[in-house]
Amino acid sequence: MANSRLQGFFKLDHQQKIERLSEASSIHASDLSAWENGGLSIESADHMIENVVGLHALPLGIGLNFQINGKDVLVPMTLEEPSVVAGASFMAKLARAGDGFITSSTAPEMIGQM
Repeated sequence: MANSRLQGFFKLDHQQKIERLSEASSIHASDLSAWENGGLSIESADHMIENVVGLHALPLGIGLNFQINGKDVLVPMTLEEPSVVAGASFMAKLARAGDGFITSSTAPEMIGQM
């Protein structure tokens, strides 16, 4: 990714956002379409956890302006709280002035998601 600063992104309609995100990330727009319906069937969910009775949907937004360890990244964010994505994107824009976010870790390293 060359740059996570997608100026005016919030002004685009849904299809324009998908197209712009596809251009910026080199992910084909058709591959991003899974995000439009959640991408998870009840059958798949039933194999992931026990006692599945349904699915829960939340909006998926993209955090912009993030630079982490010198690399521009787009940050997917799923939440229901208004203005969090905009606030995080703005803070990331401010952090860029100081070389963005710098991370480090010590052994043992694990992969996880929140």
